[in-house]
This record gives sequence, structure tokens and C-alpha cells, in this order.
Amino acid sequence: MSGFGNAATQGKLFTYVSLWSEPSTWGGLFAPVDGESVAVGAGLNLLFDLDSSPEINAVIIDGGSLIFPSHDDPNHQRTFDAHIIYVQNGFVEAGTEENPYTSKLTITMHGEKYDPYVPIYGNKCIGVRFATIDIHGVPRDITWTSLESTV
Repeated sequence: MSGFGNAATQGKLFTYVSLWSEPSTWGGLFAPVDGESVAVGAGLNLLFDLDSSPEINAVIIDGGSLIFPSHDDPNHQRTFDAHIIYVQNGFVEAGTEENPYTSKLTITMHGEKYDPYVPIYGNKCIGVRFATIDIHGVPRDITWTSLESTV
């Protein structure tokens, strides 16, 4: 068959991604702004490459993936703000077991008590249905101990 061949991947997995910051990701238009929603459909791997997001109304990941890449600087701060993140048959990744997330990531869920909600999950939620959220940070030393007597 023409168009097919072999590649030497040396055991590495390659994922084609669309950058959040690129206009081509959004059909040549501008990236989402405060109050808008984002749909990440099957086959789309969306790499959040900005330092901070607008306050997104809803992020619906239906078969696609949302990836938060680490930064080389361990003190680099990345923030992601949304009212609802719903992942169905999809994937959210912030680091892997082999390559942990080495910088700082804050995901903030916004909303009020009576805001619209996702049935079963509620509002200000990260809802997961037949999906995976994979978050791996750098290993930490043990920060607790067991006492054998009263201090």
C-alpha cells in the first residue's frame, strides 16, 4: 500500500497535539475567552501551552484529551480556570509515571451554589465517565510519622 511504512520509534509513544495558543486549533479564529465553552472531540489532543486560561464555562472532553505539559522551570506556575470539566471516553493528563509534572499547576473550579450543573456530577466539578485523569507530580519525601507515645 502506498503511504504506509515503518518508523523507528525506539519504544517511544508519539502523540499529535493541537496547541491551545494556536489560532488553527480554533478554526483560524481566536482562542476561547471568559465565559465560553470548549469541546474536545474524539481524535483531538489539546495541549494547554499557556500560563493561564480564561475562566472557561465548560470543558467537555468527549473522546479527546487535554494535556498539561510541564515547564523546564520547577517554579513555573500554570493555572487553569473553569466552571465544569467533564471527561467522557477521554483523557486528562498532567505528567505521567515515567515523566512526572515538574512545575506548578493549579486547576480552579468556579461557580455558585445555584449555578447550572451536570446531572449526577453537580456544578464546580470535574466529572469523569469511562475516562482517565492521569496526574503525576514529582515524588516527595515522607512528610508524616507514627508516634509511639504522647508528645
